[in-house]
Amino acid sequence: MKTHILNKMRNIEVEEYLNRGRDVIFIPVGTVELHGDLPLDCETVYVEAIAEKMAEATDSLSLTGLPFFYPGATRTGRGTVYMSIAEGASYLRQLSDSLLKQGFRKQIYVSGHGPAYLTINSFIMDAFHDKKVPFVHISLLQAIHIAKDNGWQVKGIPLKELIYGAYKQMNQLDYLYVDPEVVQKEDPFSVSSDNPLKSAVQRLNSLATSPGNAGFFYEEFSDHGGGEGCRSVAERDALALKGTEMIDDFIRFFHPQQVIDDLNEVDLATQKHIIPRYPHLK
Repeated sequence: MKTHILNKMRNIEVEEYLNRGRDVIFIPVGTVELHGDLPLDCETVYVEAIAEKMAEATDSLSLTGLPFFYPGATRTGRGTVYMSIAEGASYLRQLSDSLLKQGFRKQIYVSGHGPAYLTINSFIMDAFHDKKVPFVHISLLQAIHIAKDNGWQVKGIPLKELIYGAYKQMNQLDYLYVDPEVVQKEDPFSVSSDNPLKSAVQRLNSLATSPGNAGFFYEEFSDHGGGEGCRSVAERDALALKGTEMIDDFIRFFHPQQVIDDLNEVDLATQKHIIPRYPHLK
């Protein structure tokens, strides 16, 4: 295959893949939203690149072209495109039904957007109880921690490098902002603030096991930054090259094949043992 991206393949290539008994597809779920000096689709391109690399590493396929989902608090920026959680979950449910009928039983949804779980997890659970087929959601924020636990030697959460690497991998590097006058500030991904609104939101979110239990809007565009642009094309290209190497390292330490193996184990247990034992689940 020239590519592992399903929508860039010929139909005969997909047929051959499925006829080999392969049934795995990685589905990147993105967003289009305010993100500092990064392009609005940065969390879409980012997950598309990671999904493609996971597919390559596991003899699987991936998708692209799913950018419009629930953004969260960034609607204060008029570049942010809003889709409700319910509408996004309904769309993913229709997509998953089609993929399942096509032969993709192991569906792995990949996101890099914090609130994405509100959309993805709700649809996955409803789909399981209806179809009795387990799908799974990989949040890259959590996956990075897993890779680090597995030995990936990297400082902090290197989102800017990974995002730049993703734009290079997806042949979209020219969309990244370059400004010779840019002033580098503290990493916005690690900035803490004593802003009263942020403090209140943090306390409200701490009342549940996952954030997203209290709605709010960002007060300033800078509250949801993504790092400033680079001072030159050379600086941008060097950061992107470093990012592609980090993506490869991340994939190696995350072990995406383990996710597939675990999904298969859950599926087999469900079909071979649990449902026969409890036939009312059919």
